[in-house]
Amino acid sequence: MPVEQLLRLTEAAWRAPARTDYWSEREVRAMGSRAHVIVGDAPAGAIEWAVDELERLEACWSRFRADSELSNLNRRPGSWTDVSREMLLALSCAADLHRGTRGRFDPTILAALEAAGYDRTFEAVAADGDDDVDDRVRAAIGSTPRFEAIEIDAEASRVRLPHGTRIDLGGVGKGLAADLVARGLVDRGARSALVGMGGDIRARGEPPTGGWPVPVLDPFDESRILFTFPLTDGALVSSTTRLRSWTRGGRRYHHLIDPVSGDAARAGITATVVAARDAWWAEGIAKAMIIAGVGDARRIARDSGVRAWIFLDDAQVISPENMA
Repeated sequence: MPVEQLLRLTEAAWRAPARTDYWSEREVRAMGSRAHVIVGDAPAGAIEWAVDELERLEACWSRFRADSELSNLNRRPGSWTDVSREMLLALSCAADLHRGTRGRFDPTILAALEAAGYDRTFEAVAADGDDDVDDRVRAAIGSTPRFEAIEIDAEASRVRLPHGTRIDLGGVGKGLAADLVARGLVDRGARSALVGMGGDIRARGEPPTGGWPVPVLDPFDESRILFTFPLTDGALVSSTTRLRSWTRGGRRYHHLIDPVSGDAARAGITATVVAARDAWWAEGIAKAMIIAGVGDARRIARDSGVRAWIFLDDAQVISPENMA
């Protein structure tokens, strides 16, 4: 699917409710996605701060930057490593998601993800390849300790990865960045803020009358809007196997890796949309549901306190009212 996400922000959704000089926006590339920042009644320099903050967070969490804090941490398995407040927060969020999804969310899948072919920025991943990677993927996941083996010392702000472990904060990093920037904009005086990071959207402050009307696209037909979600103070996140996919040895892979098998998730779910208080939580739950399959996905949605829509491979849709 050529669109970057199932959630689409349109100008009509935010310019109409108030005078034109009330709103301002900026679009940039950040964390491998299109970042969209919209503020209402904001002081001078607010959007510039948001763009700079996204760059700073990417420099902290990106696995594709050799000088990032995450890359430095991944190079030091077995050693206690001092980490920044932002890294500690991201890893603490990841730990909460790992526990909350009974291990379905696990950022220690980086070795398996690279073995499957996603070993560079997605724009540089070849569309096809003749090599059969299944054995390499199984070997990678079999030799990697799970997330619960990571030691996090919150008081001393330090972390120790076990030998053989490297982590990828991709999705939860994007969601957390949306949360932090939206909060920071309101704290700096904006009356209203909306931050979109690819398929993650976080609203904070005073929304337009009736909420931000976010169209949710059909994952099988991007020209079709399935419904419009009125987002107020909270997050709406989408995840899909139809984005960031490639083939190796004639077999299709994508970026959502099952932490047990090491294979790309093939449990019958094509996409999920999740509404929650925070984007980082919604992001992890959305991905865990796709990995888990329908039965466990319903349980994850109920236990995590989110509203969720599940789009099955056969185009059926399970709505929040049918999660029981």
